[in-house]
Amino acid sequence: MYKHKYLKKNYSLSPVNLFLSVGVLLLTFGCTHSSDEKNMTYFGGKIKNPVGEYVYFSKNEKVIDSAKIDVQNKFSFHLDSIELGLYTFNHGPEYQFLYLEPKDSLLIYLNTWDFDESLIFSGTQGAKNNYLINLYLEQEKFEKNFKQGFRLSEEEFSRVIDKEIESRIDTYNNLVELEGEEPSEFFDKIAKAGIYFPFYYLKEHYPFKNKRALKLKTLPVLSENFYSYRKTVDINDDALRNYGPYYTYVLTYLHLKAYEEYLNNPEKNNVSLNYMKIVNSEITDEDFKNKQLAMSFWSSLTSNYMSEDDLKEVSEYFFENCTDKDLCSEIKKSVKQKAQLKRGEKFPEVMAYNVDGEEVNINSIAKNSNAVIYFWPKHLGRVKMLDEKLASLQKEYPDVIFIGIERDKSNEDWVKFIESNHLSKESQFILPKNSDTYAYFEGDMARTIIIKSNGNIQNGYLFFNDKNFDEQLKKLNKQ
Repeated sequence: MYKHKYLKKNYSLSPVNLFLSVGVLLLTFGCTHSSDEKNMTYFGGKIKNPVGEYVYFSKNEKVIDSAKIDVQNKFSFHLDSIELGLYTFNHGPEYQFLYLEPKDSLLIYLNTWDFDESLIFSGTQGAKNNYLINLYLEQEKFEKNFKQGFRLSEEEFSRVIDKEIESRIDTYNNLVELEGEEPSEFFDKIAKAGIYFPFYYLKEHYPFKNKRALKLKTLPVLSENFYSYRKTVDINDDALRNYGPYYTYVLTYLHLKAYEEYLNNPEKNNVSLNYMKIVNSEITDEDFKNKQLAMSFWSSLTSNYMSEDDLKEVSEYFFENCTDKDLCSEIKKSVKQKAQLKRGEKFPEVMAYNVDGEEVNINSIAKNSNAVIYFWPKHLGRVKMLDEKLASLQKEYPDVIFIGIERDKSNEDWVKFIESNHLSKESQFILPKNSDTYAYFEGDMARTIIIKSNGNIQNGYLFFNDKNFDEQLKKLNKQ
């Protein structure tokens, strides 16, 4: 669904858990505060089985502060200038969104061995945070059981969606009544966004999934009212930009609109270019626009099926319209790197080091086997995404060797990273920056390279979250 940007699983507080949590809250923050401290916002808690020494407090993917975990596995943040809004708590590869207001005292408890199942909120705004997580859980359960729902007629489908929305609105109204006071305008906004946008997302997908489910030759003809909700949606709402349900809906809307351009006019068969043009015309936030232009370019760059002419069109449009110099520089580097590792050519000799400090030829690890070489990114969210997908891929493709390479960390931090993420030391290596081949791989993307058992490159520039990644691994296994 949208786990990369959304709130995760939580249980409601039982009396025992509530007692324990409040106990931790008192121990963490103490019983008395000075007048200055009373104006501060507190966030803290306890982590059972921590996987690192620090936790990080962020907003909009930017770290605001960090706190060291003490000998009792507790941590705390004392924040003196916090604004009402959504924040992020990071520990190891895991992260959790938090709703906070100035002068709040919020506690979190978790066990990293069972992160989602153990997470508990208490303190100020605890009920609101628990509500948002349970809202996500309810939607996750609904979508899991709704796969056959796309076989329904338009009228039946809309009826089910409307009923689910009504049920969630009732639950939200109950929360407001129990809280005894009106929520902030911002919380009301994100709560309702969490209710409506997952269903708008399903409605955007309906014609395509209905066609596939019923094996129709064309998309179903829908009534004029089916997309009436679009009139109420602002795809340029900065307050919701990084909120999972909204973010996922906006991307889905833009991608499907690009595909509709092709369906309505077959000559516009360069869907990546269609997407760029729609983003450029409809998105007002410069940073978000630039990132989407770059993502569309990278998607084109990693494709084994896009023609050189289509890629040239995408490239020209990107550099004509992207205003972010750093992204332009990164894209130029990516184009050069792909040209250095062409499909069908032999993978070059890459000398890296293992955890024991021994120099290893990566080719010798992958010799006579299909292999995926992947590179760790810096961003915590991308690390988590790679880590989660890696585990499932290793189970699904046991005959493929997965080799991880670090490009940026110090040797000490790299070893800690391996240990905290419970990675196999035999498959992890570090590439020094003075390596002859470092320029082939430098960057901060969760990039991969697929190599055939004969040592030839199948794809020299691909991402772990690329929609074609699984497909290419399946083809690799059949060869």
